[in-house]
Amino acid sequence: MSKILLIDDDQDLIEMNKSVLTQRGHEVQVAFSAAEATEVAKAGPIDLAIVDVMMEDKTVGFELARRLHEMSPEMPMIMLTGIRKEMQLGYTFEPDETWLPVSKFLEKPVNPRVLADEAEALLTRKSQTAKG
Repeated sequence: MSKILLIDDDQDLIEMNKSVLTQRGHEVQVAFSAAEATEVAKAGPIDLAIVDVMMEDKTVGFELARRLHEMSPEMPMIMLTGIRKEMQLGYTFEPDETWLPVSKFLEKPVNPRVLADEAEALLTRKSQTAKG
């Protein structure tokens, strides 16, 4: 069982994604803001974080991803967002070790089963890397 931190300010998305991840045997902690997520991460080890971009402001998730990466550089992260569509940006985001230190970037809306599959793939890769 892996410990997953699910961060989003949308209660419905949290519940939907938490339900699927929990059904697959993961322990899921939730946070509805960057400050709450930081406190949860400080309280104990997290195996994977799923981070929304637009919460308290439109870009707080980017800053949170960098903070979580500093706290736990080996922890994989999935970033979920609809920022590209919301702000009508003509480009996509890609993981970047400095600016966007996440393992995967997914555009909302994401099917909860697809999200769970992506999370499990990252957790498997992390586990294999730790053993190897």
